[in-house]
Amino acid sequence: MDIRFVRLFDIYAPLLTERQRDIMELYYNEDESLSEIAENTGITRQGVRDWIKKTEAQLDGYERALGLAERSDTLKAILTSAHSALEKGNAEGALADLKKAESLI
Repeated sequence: MDIRFVRLFDIYAPLLTERQRDIMELYYNEDESLSEIAENTGITRQGVRDWIKKTEAQLDGYERALGLAERSDTLKAILTSAHSALEKGNAEGALADLKKAESLI
């Protein structure tokens, strides 16, 4: 399981269909196997795998187009830097970091 897709699913789940969300929830968050999901949803094991692969491709596409996960990572790094600057008494550095963060919002 690719943990990156767990994060992308958390961010972009509202853009998926209910069926996609249900299957991905079972696979990524409930850690069910393809066979368990197939049994619980009435889809073949191969069908479940196909749903997951198609949805992962869709999640990748959303991230390429919108970049919300990357923006979040960048924002977190900038805010961490600002926090560190404040702890060191470097208000100017913290302010510079906060201005960078503001440009991402």
